[in-house]
Amino acid sequence: MNTLVQAIQQRYQGDFMTVGITGSVAVGKSTFAANLAEALAVNVAVVSTDDFLMSNATLMAQGLFDQKGFPQTYGLDKMAQMVAAFKAGQSTVTIPLYRQDIADIDAQAQQTISRPDILIIEGVVALQLAALDFKIYLDASLSDIKSWYLSRTLAMTAQAQDDPTSWRYQFAKMPVAELSELAMTTWDETNQVNLDRYILPTQQHADAVVSLDSEHQIRRITIK
Repeated sequence: MNTLVQAIQQRYQGDFMTVGITGSVAVGKSTFAANLAEALAVNVAVVSTDDFLMSNATLMAQGLFDQKGFPQTYGLDKMAQMVAAFKAGQSTVTIPLYRQDIADIDAQAQQTISRPDILIIEGVVALQLAALDFKIYLDASLSDIKSWYLSRTLAMTAQAQDDPTSWRYQFAKMPVAELSELAMTTWDETNQVNLDRYILPTQQHADAVVSLDSEHQIRRITIK
């Protein structure tokens, strides 16, 4: 992590800077962003690209629900406006709030982000933004990523068994083998397509590629 921190610090000019982090679904973007934020010795805010997803109702109305997570299902223009506002010196920006428990934008809530020294934007479409000062791509073997995805799905579904408000509740009593099959079908039909078609091609724009081992630990950092 030190190599990456030093590379970012070399780009930081003492005012405002943006860092984008992307990679496959389940590769560990949120955790990595939190760890990086802690390692940087300045005021850092982390924003998830999920907060800029279209609502499920909008996706359904536009026939895009089955493509949720693909670039066309995000408000990339609104994300760019947030970055532009901070770069222009605006002190706060109010953005939507995506809730994992309902897998949707919360229509009753928003979040206000105060202008940090460094803004980290993490998510599958993060590197779709042109106006980023430093871009990071998280890489791992496909077999590890799929294993992490399945483990996360099973764990989060088990946690939802006593929470009827969670969208995962409907699957909580499903036999593990059946749930596993459903999860991997979703991977093949959606997440793998997203990775191959939209996420992986953005690696060429990265300033740094971070390779992770099977334990989610950094194996190698390549600074371009």
